[in-house]
Amino acid sequence: MLMDLNRLLLWMTGVSCSLNLLYTMRGLGRPQRGWQGILFGLLVTGGIGLLTIPDLSGYIVGAAWLLLVIFPGLIQRLSSRMIARRRYRLAMWCARVSSWLHPLDGWRDHPEVIRALQQLHAGQTGEAKTILEKLGRLDTSVGRMAMMVECQQTGGWEQMLSWLRRAYPPNAILRDENLLMMYLQSLGELGRRQEMVDTYQLGAEAHHAAGRLSECLVQLRVAALCGLIPTTDLLADVVSNSLPADSQQFWRLTARQVAGQDVHAGFLKLQTTASPYLQPMIASRLSAPLPTVTPDELDASATRTLEELSQTVAHEARYAVMHAGSRQRPYATWGIAILLIGWFIREIPGGSSDPLNLVTLGALVIPTSETPGEWWRMITAGLLHFGPLHLTMNLVGLLYLGPRLEQAWGMWRMLTCIAVSSVTAMGLAPLIVTLTSDQPISILVGASGGVMGLVGALIGHLSVGWFRGRNRRISRQLSTLLLLVGLQTFFDLTTPNVSFACHLLGMLTGLSYALVTRGLEILIMRMRTYQSG
Repeated sequence: MLMDLNRLLLWMTGVSCSLNLLYTMRGLGRPQRGWQGILFGLLVTGGIGLLTIPDLSGYIVGAAWLLLVIFPGLIQRLSSRMIARRRYRLAMWCARVSSWLHPLDGWRDHPEVIRALQQLHAGQTGEAKTILEKLGRLDTSVGRMAMMVECQQTGGWEQMLSWLRRAYPPNAILRDENLLMMYLQSLGELGRRQEMVDTYQLGAEAHHAAGRLSECLVQLRVAALCGLIPTTDLLADVVSNSLPADSQQFWRLTARQVAGQDVHAGFLKLQTTASPYLQPMIASRLSAPLPTVTPDELDASATRTLEELSQTVAHEARYAVMHAGSRQRPYATWGIAILLIGWFIREIPGGSSDPLNLVTLGALVIPTSETPGEWWRMITAGLLHFGPLHLTMNLVGLLYLGPRLEQAWGMWRMLTCIAVSSVTAMGLAPLIVTLTSDQPISILVGASGGVMGLVGALIGHLSVGWFRGRNRRISRQLSTLLLLVGLQTFFDLTTPNVSFACHLLGMLTGLSYALVTRGLEILIMRMRTYQSG
């Protein structure tokens, strides 16, 4: 497989910027003018470069894309992970770097919020409140976040509610996930659960374009403040990578307190290990416990909304795996990645781009009549790669898709899927290549058949979830994967020396594997139900 890096970078930049620009433009919250300007500028630069310096345009716009879009996003995500682990110094350093790369859309203020959290963690509440009060005057996402942190520390929920109603119209609150989160928690902390659930339902109907994390944090507060214990536990697991462990436990205990359980000892135990940031909220739960939810407290509409919330969260926890957080470590995915790297190291002495060396190591030769009886090449070819770029692209796909399927299916089923997809793609691709290619002899290597098998399996998994319960998040994830397949197909058909047949066969094998195994699971469950009945 030959791959032109200049062309690949131009292609990736164009697709990434176009999709992200559409996402920021269709968002219902405040427009992200900074991101929109950068993305549009990169698209214009790439178009001009393609017309004037086509041989260099991909390198130029690709470097700018990595520096201005990819790196800031990755560093900001790392900062959030470090906050969840209470490693505030590293989180602040990451936030500063990301704010240098993207000083717009309120990102310049992120380091100050982290500094305030660090001071709260150290017990320096006076200095932290000074920073939060200053940031709270800013009408940005960071300013609103600062207001919420300050309110959580002081317990001034009535003041927060009055400020929100005075400063923002109802539609703005419903469409901004941070404002909605503050508003709902204020209502819940004040015991106004009926109004909280009604407002949450209005926010859900507004179809606000919140991210997975923001939406889950909103749902976590509603579930906990209404005493939905299983739903709260599921949501705490979903946000486990971004929410500190003591905060997760705080909301779990809150749900149990509202449900009527005695959690006094649990809050006392949490108080001994929780950060100073959580101490005022824990003290509030101990001194003024939230009232227990009663059966007649909510009307039929609110009760139905909470039932739908519980069902939705449980359904998404099983099927909406593309953005779900998990504590499960993807050992199978890591093992496959190490195996591919190890095989690539074997290629280096003889040349990873040398066809004869690849054939010696086990590449699939087309037509297969050139290597009669050597069926094992269907296996070894999926472990070899034509150069470091080929390996890198497949590793990126594997490390992104593998953990999600492994989380949904478990280690062995995921391993079986990728192995069957890779071998099937390598075994059947020669039949198609022989009919469509005019080259007398060619070789086929790469793990892309197996990686595309992961794509197909995830499409099958999401499709089952969508048919079993129509869901907006599952629908979005399924649409994203189908768009990915469409873009991959277009790229394969327009790029020389890329095996469209192998990719298509791998995807179809993974899809078939997902549907067949899930069908067997449903059949077995129904047989057991029938026998027990």
